[in-house]
Amino acid sequence: MELPRPRGHEQQELGQGPGAPRLRAAENHRCSPHAAAAQEREHTSAPGALSQPDPRGSTAPLACVAAGLVPRSGPVALPRGHRIAEPGGLVLLGAAAAPRGHACHGVLRGRACCACHGVPCMPRDAALCGGRGQRCRFPSADSAERAVQRFEVPGVSNYTTLLLSPDGGTLYLGARELLLAVNTSRFQPGPLVRRLPWSADGEKKRQCAFKGKDPQRDCHNYIKMLLQLNSTHLYTCGTCAFSPACAYVNVQRFSLEREASGKPLLEDGKGRCPFDPEYKSTAVMVDGELYAGTVSNFQGNEPTIYRSQESRISLKTENSLNWLQDPVFVGSAYLRESLPPGNPEGDDDKVYFFFSETGKEFDYFENTIVSRIARVCKGDLGGERVLQRRWTTFLKAQLLCSHPDDGFPFNVLQDIFVLTPGEPRWRETLFYGVFTSQWSKGGLGSSAVCAFPMRSVQKAFAGLYKEVNRETQQWYTDTSPVPEPRPGMCITSHTRHLKINSSLQMPDRVLNFIKDHFLMDSAVRSQPLLLQSHVRYQQIGVHRAQGLHGTYDVLFLGTDDGRLHKAVRVNHKVHIIEEIRLFRAGQPVLQLLLDQAQGLVYAASYDAVAQVPFANCSLYRSCGECVLARDPFCAWSRGPPRPPAVLTPLARRLWAQDVEEADTERLCRLANASQPPTGAPCQPVWLPPNAVRPLPCQLLSNLATRRWAHNGAPINASYLVLPDGALILVGSPERAGTYDCWSLEEGFRQLMASYCVRVQEPASGPPQPGRRPPAARDALETVSTSRSTSAAGGAAARLHGKTYWTEFLVMCALFAAAVVVLALFLLHRHGAGMKALLEPAEAARRPKQPRKPAESLPLNGSSLPSAAPEHKGYQALHDNYVASTPVHEPPGPPRAFSESEKRPLHVRDSFVEVSPACPRPRVRLGSEIQDSVV
Repeated sequence: MELPRPRGHEQQELGQGPGAPRLRAAENHRCSPHAAAAQEREHTSAPGALSQPDPRGSTAPLACVAAGLVPRSGPVALPRGHRIAEPGGLVLLGAAAAPRGHACHGVLRGRACCACHGVPCMPRDAALCGGRGQRCRFPSADSAERAVQRFEVPGVSNYTTLLLSPDGGTLYLGARELLLAVNTSRFQPGPLVRRLPWSADGEKKRQCAFKGKDPQRDCHNYIKMLLQLNSTHLYTCGTCAFSPACAYVNVQRFSLEREASGKPLLEDGKGRCPFDPEYKSTAVMVDGELYAGTVSNFQGNEPTIYRSQESRISLKTENSLNWLQDPVFVGSAYLRESLPPGNPEGDDDKVYFFFSETGKEFDYFENTIVSRIARVCKGDLGGERVLQRRWTTFLKAQLLCSHPDDGFPFNVLQDIFVLTPGEPRWRETLFYGVFTSQWSKGGLGSSAVCAFPMRSVQKAFAGLYKEVNRETQQWYTDTSPVPEPRPGMCITSHTRHLKINSSLQMPDRVLNFIKDHFLMDSAVRSQPLLLQSHVRYQQIGVHRAQGLHGTYDVLFLGTDDGRLHKAVRVNHKVHIIEEIRLFRAGQPVLQLLLDQAQGLVYAASYDAVAQVPFANCSLYRSCGECVLARDPFCAWSRGPPRPPAVLTPLARRLWAQDVEEADTERLCRLANASQPPTGAPCQPVWLPPNAVRPLPCQLLSNLATRRWAHNGAPINASYLVLPDGALILVGSPERAGTYDCWSLEEGFRQLMASYCVRVQEPASGPPQPGRRPPAARDALETVSTSRSTSAAGGAAARLHGKTYWTEFLVMCALFAAAVVVLALFLLHRHGAGMKALLEPAEAARRPKQPRKPAESLPLNGSSLPSAAPEHKGYQALHDNYVASTPVHEPPGPPRAFSESEKRPLHVRDSFVEVSPACPRPRVRLGSEIQDSVV
């Protein structure tokens, strides 16, 4: 049974503004990495460079290699651990630094260039960057040009957690009622995959079903947490049929730790793991202590940020104070802000939580979702009298990612990635977030990527507080004096100077203040680095890459339909490089995990886990392609390659790389890559008279434009170019010649295809026996449109030996039958209407019936109407409801009554008449009509 997507806030998405990077579709590309980095070979046609057979059977010229790394004919033999330092940061390592299964022969700033079985390969931590939209697109997950390693086990679903071992050799997977340990170098199902079943017992499943949950969907054990406890054990928690539990996993045996009785050693997971498998939660392990953001009850309406460990007091948020308002947790991080040791501030380490919740400070008609960043201090012990066993350092602030033009907010946080250069450099931390909006603007399914620096976060937490009125639940900015020491701060050198060495010693006025002032007034603001319309990002991972001329952040973005986008941040913008299909449509990317050391991306969905290498420099077949890719790890060699030990800063000028501007005119001038290859052969094309043939032309980049030329001159409007770029030719003498297809991108011009077209002369006589026309040797498809009735046309028809007279007769017969069927259908459908049209003519031919004489005088004594009214609406009256009125006598002599009038009438002979011409109802008594009141 497949678990639905994690429950979050219902939302609609924002459309995209005019300045957003556009997604361009393509069907086939050569710009793509191979399956794994260990198989990435450098190919080059430059003098002295490597030449390796292409996987598709041809020898591909390449000279684009890892930035600062030069391909060699084999690994360098150095003593184990030996290092040779060169100016510019180049370091040559011995085999001691090589990853498992690889022999390193050179590194640049810690990036290894290794050899696989003696054959040089590309570094596994490469990353791609690109232009304004994604430069390459691989719509199929099974594309040979950008292969994806997928791990799928029949019967296993819901891969909700990923954990990489410290050495990077094992990937731990948490699924439904199963834990898996997969070897990263053999990423496929097999006997080497270790399995650890962990299912909920029968009694818990029965209780789950009794409480109204779906036994096939909810009453299972979904692994929601998998963390590294220490070098020997993992800590894992699961829902266990809406009765969460946690356990310890022995890494060496890959089994659950058990009690003396043989039962698994389980702990109560309440406050650590959610009850509902659809609920999103987060957790981080800090020195053996678990910090978790989740819900703590069966109904899911008691959110909490909880710290649990036997060695210290367990702390959590206060639910009665509404510190959290229906949050959806997306991530957490631990930052060692106490470093470097001995700093004058003496601050404490902090744990940050990221989530979206209902913003009660906004008094709008509908609930407004707000993205938050919250923090607690590692040394928090709670209060002595106030806030006992509760956080005394809990503070939260708004994360605001808004459009720079109109301020439209992307207010729903989908995922967060905390990028820290190193523990001592925590002040340079960047918080990369993926946001969507609960409102729509121009279209659905839009996303934004924002980055928040640590200095902005610190400024918000050091600003003014918001205060809530408990009676009216209204929020306002508190400008009153702040108690001393500052509420919500950790134990620092300042508090120690005040003789406060623990939160238990905090004054009550400070703790009472924090109970109602846990929300900061200022928001942490940022503008989107990337806006995407009709693309919904759900996961993000960031890798900091070192190029020839600087350091760049490479982003990996997972979408809700199983795609992966690669991008690079350059000059306060993000350039999308490529789009890779990881999973089939409808399978979202639930988790992203980066292996920084091995250069691999792991993505999890409901039914599979995918492994993708960061990059492949062997994609780029020319200097222009390599430079336009804006790849921080790839550069084009403009001269003979040199060993790494002799690559000096002067020799670096022979390498072409420009991530910021992609100036191909300046960098590729020596390589002469923008000119067509000398003596490049044309593909011969033979066209029969009046035959139609497409000439395909596929570009390597989605950002390039296509230009066709005929005999060196651009084609005019008389030519037809299909949407896929193919040129349509019709066989005629003026269409003969050479056709070239050029790719133009930011000034770089490259020949993509060349065709030498010749039009066959019409045959003047019968064909020679045994002779085949040249068109039979052409692999391109030809469509004949000849309508000639001349002798030459007849000869061409005899050559083909095919007429269409039979098909013409069949089509005529089918058309006639269709017309007959349509006519019969119309007659049947509209027969009644046609009959009604014919009836007036028949009525005109019938003799007119004599009409009865009109009454000489109306009953009310007024003048006669212009036309005799048509009496309608007669109703029979019951005996008990007949009331007659006096008869109005006209002026003049008294009227004599006949015998029939003197005879009393039966009530059954009376009727009531209602007529528009008469203002009062009239009663028909027999043959007389009289005014009456009924």
